[in-house]
Amino acid sequence: MYQHTTIIIKALEDGVIVLFSSGENAESFPPERLDNGEVLVLPVPERHPAIRIRGHAEVYTPEHIVEAESSLVIGGRSQA
Repeated sequence: MYQHTTIIIKALEDGVIVLFSSGENAESFPPERLDNGEVLVLPVPERHPAIRIRGHAEVYTPEHIVEAESSLVIGGRSQA
């Protein structure tokens, strides 16, 4: 059974884009667009897909607070 982790993404500017990748099954999800001050709360399963954030945002996980200034990848692998 999967456990869920909550990730919170807070936009620090208009037009922050949150992109999702479902990983192995190649299913994609529509991107989310956040404006300054908007917050997205994601219950992410333990085997979560990759999440890419484009723009200036803060990302809160149970262990860390990270500030993304341009592009941040959570989970999965970044493609060069």
